[in-house]
Amino acid sequence: MPSLDSLPGDQRAVLQLVLGRGRSYDGIARLLNINPSAVRDRALTALAALGPQTSVSGENQARISDYLLGQLSEPDAGDVRNLLADSPSERAWARVLSSELAPLSTEPLPEIPVEGTAWEPEPEPAPPAPPVPEPVPLTPPPAPVAAPAPITGLGPAQEPPRAKRGRRRRGRGTTDAASPPSGEGSARSSRLGGIVVLVAGVVVVAAVIIFVLSGGGSKTHTGSTQTTTPVASSSSTTAGSSTTTSSTTSGSGKVLAQINLTPPAGSSASKAVGIAEVLSEGSSDGVAIVAQNIAANTTKPPNAYAVWLYNSNSDAKILGFVNPGVTKTGRLSTAGPLPSNASHYKQLIVTLEKTGQPKAPGTIILQGALTGL
Repeated sequence: MPSLDSLPGDQRAVLQLVLGRGRSYDGIARLLNINPSAVRDRALTALAALGPQTSVSGENQARISDYLLGQLSEPDAGDVRNLLADSPSERAWARVLSSELAPLSTEPLPEIPVEGTAWEPEPEPAPPAPPVPEPVPLTPPPAPVAAPAPITGLGPAQEPPRAKRGRRRRGRGTTDAASPPSGEGSARSSRLGGIVVLVAGVVVVAAVIIFVLSGGGSKTHTGSTQTTTPVASSSSTTAGSSTTTSSTTSGSGKVLAQINLTPPAGSSASKAVGIAEVLSEGSSDGVAIVAQNIAANTTKPPNAYAVWLYNSNSDAKILGFVNPGVTKTGRLSTAGPLPSNASHYKQLIVTLEKTGQPKAPGTIILQGALTGL
């Protein structure tokens, strides 16, 4: 019987997102821009491989798999519980499969009932009392003031939208930039504390980037970065350093290097801090970045953050824009594949751009030595 580690990368990625992060099939489909049925097929195929040989029908295996992965709502989940309570073969198959999935789940898996314990739906709640009508005003209220239309953020590097003079563009908006606090002592404390926060919250991107690199997605994201949350490697580092590693993340591919990203000396973004990881799945490499204390993008004038491979202003390659942009939370997260000549470059940088087709990097916000390739 195969183990979790022997599953293909795209199947492990789906299980990690469902069990480790509580994602639904639909949520993963939106994240990866694929059909929800494709996500479900990978999950069911993985569980069929992990489960023991059985006489349970394929239809019941699929229903039990959806139940164990928490993808059913009542009363469908109740029907599966009744099935497990009434059928020894289905119940035995589900128990073995549950024990295989338990190490990957951060929450307890749905219960497997004992024999003869039927499920009954909860009674319908009483209808709420009808609302008391409000008195009609003698004069009509003033007309609401329409909110201004947002400015579209910059998109992928190969086809960026450009703002036109004299007209506003409608699309995914960004918020006005918030001025970061100043203070040399507090900036260093914020960077060091920020690294701890970043390392603690970086799990989803390993599954997503490996899913893309292993061919699990329906699109190739060459030339642009996609919004995710990266995975930190098992080693710990200090701000401003880079660590090359060959560790393997749980349910994903190999982490080649962790790169700590810091602002250039004298930068106005003194409290910004970030982590990048170089990841590998088969013959493909990718990079995932997460950062905080980043100034929010603005709409007047419009700007966007971009990721570059960098040697100098005349020897640099843009990987893409960070889209959606950074909001007032100050958090930036993005991931995407690396080109085959990535090892030619010495640095990975994040810049603030004011044009949709930059010929050279703009203002450098974060930088770090590119290693692991």
